[in-house]
Amino acid sequence: MSSTGLAPVKSGSIVKAKRVSVVGDTGFRKRKAHTKSRRGCINCKLRHIKCDELKPICNNCTTFRVSCTYDRALKSSEALALQPWSEQVFPLAEPKETYLINVSLASLSLNRQVLTMLNDHLRQSDPQAAKNGFLFKGQDLKILNQFHERTILSLKMNQKLDLYRRESVRLAIQEPFLFHLVLTITLMHERIASSPLIPTPPSVQELYHYAIGSSQLNKLLYSPPSKLTRVQKDAMFIGTILLSCTSFAQIDPSLPLTSHWPFVSSPHDLDWLKICTGKREVQKLADTHAADSSLRDISTEFLLFGPNARVNLLSEQEAIAQLPESLRRLLRLDHEGVSAKTNAYYDAGVVVGRILPLEVSEDNLLVCLVLVSFLPVRFREMLEEKDPKALLLFAWYHAKIGQFGRWWIWRRAMVEGRAIVAYLERYYGGLVGGDEELLGYPKKWCGMDVMVNEGVI
Repeated sequence: MSSTGLAPVKSGSIVKAKRVSVVGDTGFRKRKAHTKSRRGCINCKLRHIKCDELKPICNNCTTFRVSCTYDRALKSSEALALQPWSEQVFPLAEPKETYLINVSLASLSLNRQVLTMLNDHLRQSDPQAAKNGFLFKGQDLKILNQFHERTILSLKMNQKLDLYRRESVRLAIQEPFLFHLVLTITLMHERIASSPLIPTPPSVQELYHYAIGSSQLNKLLYSPPSKLTRVQKDAMFIGTILLSCTSFAQIDPSLPLTSHWPFVSSPHDLDWLKICTGKREVQKLADTHAADSSLRDISTEFLLFGPNARVNLLSEQEAIAQLPESLRRLLRLDHEGVSAKTNAYYDAGVVVGRILPLEVSEDNLLVCLVLVSFLPVRFREMLEEKDPKALLLFAWYHAKIGQFGRWWIWRRAMVEGRAIVAYLERYYGGLVGGDEELLGYPKKWCGMDVMVNEGVI
């Protein structure tokens, strides 16, 4: 019979307890011989796990989705953290050309060839900026790498993630306006993610890239489609996606609720909703379904109807039935024969009814954002007019999308959703205040305490 004891072992003047295994009364069980290998990759060493030393990428790093490196010459700051996953190469040339320029994303900040290419494109597209010395620098390439390694992951994690990452970077290197927007959203992500509950103002650098990128994109949108290249069209579509995310995120949660829409009005009210709606028009202009578009596989994700749709949406009647009875009754959607022709709230009720039962998942976030682009212009006008019933439906939409927890979504869902609820209670208490079922759902999911408790932030 074996037993285990603690044998004291002296080390200098300090006595330490060393566990040994005793066999019988006299024998000792010998520990299996083990030799440490110093040839494992850096990430496995940081994680304190055995590396299989498979090159160029070990199995542990492949599974854990980090870049595998055996380079012992890393800077101390780089060696203290897991090296993020990166594509080994990506093409910078247009697909129709017979040659490719391959660049390692891990060394973008050192790649002068890429920087030269970016500034050459900038001189052609915006000569005045180049003349004034506003050229891209090595620091901008580091931010581009950060976009590829972190920010793009936080926007949409779905089946087409690798294609989003590859094409976003490839197109940004060829089109300066997209590069500006990539820098904008990366700087915004870093700012908001570092202090989600304590708002910090945007830097001058972030504001500059946003102003230049958005104005140049706007100019392209007014260009005749026949004069746009395929690269410009694809870049426009990616740029619109990034612009919609930045518009979502541009809200200050530190201000009182009465300082936000709908309590106050400004020319920028509902900009994010307008961009979401405009994204469908940009997709048509960019013709991303065309055979020569590098985004052809991505564009199928935006199909919600027809045989190629990714999801099976509820029918209009089934969607209306998902709304609580009190809400259907208030909007007069509770009788047979109701339709968009007879009821101005019908289309918005269908949108909200379709997203309410959706599971909170990465794929369904895109569905919620695409569905809101189908809101008719008349309903958006009713929101601008602050129609109370339209605002109530909109509060329900905010309560749902806030649950997805993306850094660029939850603050708007929380702040704007709560502002809508407070506005309705203050000015339309007789309409909605007597029925907790009408405001209960928005109150719950637009509250910061629920966001924190549910792990959303």
